[in-house]
Amino acid sequence: MRVKRLLAGETFAGRYRVEGFLGQGAMGSVYRAVEIGTGEPRALKVMSADIANAPDFLERFLLEAKIGERIASDHVVRVFDSGSDDKSRLPYLAMELLEGTDLHRMIEGGAVLHADLGRELVAQLFQAMRAAHAANVVHRDLKPENLFLVTSTSGPPTLKVLDFGVAKVVRETTAGGTAPGLGTPLWAAPEQGKEGQNIRPSADVWALGLLTYRLLAGKIFWKGATAKTSNAFDLAIEMLREPIPLASERSREIGARDLGPLFDAWFARAVDRDPTRRHRDAGEAWAALEAAWRGDATEPETAERGSAANLASTAAASPTSASPSSRRALVALGLALVLALVLGLWLTLRG
Repeated sequence: MRVKRLLAGETFAGRYRVEGFLGQGAMGSVYRAVEIGTGEPRALKVMSADIANAPDFLERFLLEAKIGERIASDHVVRVFDSGSDDKSRLPYLAMELLEGTDLHRMIEGGAVLHADLGRELVAQLFQAMRAAHAANVVHRDLKPENLFLVTSTSGPPTLKVLDFGVAKVVRETTAGGTAPGLGTPLWAAPEQGKEGQNIRPSADVWALGLLTYRLLAGKIFWKGATAKTSNAFDLAIEMLREPIPLASERSREIGARDLGPLFDAWFARAVDRDPTRRHRDAGEAWAALEAAWRGDATEPETAERGSAANLASTAAASPTSASPSSRRALVALGLALVLALVLGLWLTLRG
C-alpha cells in the first residue's frame, strides 16, 4: 500500500488542518483534524492511493459515503463531508471525532467484558443495525475493528458502527469486482464469497450472531481462529463444511461462558449457512434475542420458518446429505475463502 502521511499543520482539501496522525488500516490513514471554516474537530480518513486510483472508484466512493446519512441512529458514526483533495486526488471522509478505541484493540489489549457490559454493547450494536436495515442499508463488513467504543466518564461506553457503504466500494475495488459481497472472512456470511449474490440484511445477521457470541461468551466462536495448530484451510473447512455446533457445546470446548439453551437456538438460526433460514434482518434477530433473554422459549418467527429448536438441531446435523452440486459449490467457496483469509491476514500484517 502506498501511503504518504500528512503532516501536522498541513491543509487538506482546502478545508481541513491536520493536527496529528491517529492510525492506519487497509483503506488508508486517519488523522485528527480541524475544519477550518467552523473550528470543529474532525476525524479525517484519507484513502490510500492504491485504492483511489482504481477506475470509477471516486464516483462510487462519493455515492456510498452518503449512505450513513440515511440511518437514524446515534450508534452510527456521523459523516459530515466527503470528497477528494485537488492536489493529491485522494478521496476522504470527514467524520465525528471519537475518543476511545475499537472493540478489536480493546480485546487484544487484554480487556475482559463482564456480562452486563457485553449485553449493553450487544443492545447498542443491534440498535444501529436495526436502523440500518430499516433504511435498506446492508453493512457487509461488520467486525470488531468497525465497532468503536466511545469513552464515557459516567457510564458504559457508547458503541458506534463505522464504515457503512465505504467498505463495500473498497472490497469491490480490491477484489477487482469479482466478489461484490466479500467481507472480512472471519465474520462474513458464506454467501458473501459467491460471485453475483444479492447480499441481503441476513448476511449482516450472520456477523451479528458471531459478534454477539464474542461479546457475551468472551471468545471467538471459531476454534480455528485461535488454535495454535490451525491454518487458513482448517478455518475455512470449519466455517463452511463442518457441522456448526451449538453455542453451549463450543463454549465447553474452548472454555467460554455458557449462554444457555435459549441462546443456543437463537445463535443456530443466526449462523445458519442457508441465508433463507436465518433471521431476515437485525430487527427480527433482536426480537428473538430479547425473547431468549426473557426466558421465552417461543421465538418470534414467520409461519414459513421452522422453530428455533429445529433450526438448532439442523445447524448441528451432518451435512453429508448435501447434493453433489452443493458439495462442489462448498469446495469452490472454501477455496475462495482460503484465498481471502490469506489475503486478509497479509493486509492485516502490512497495516
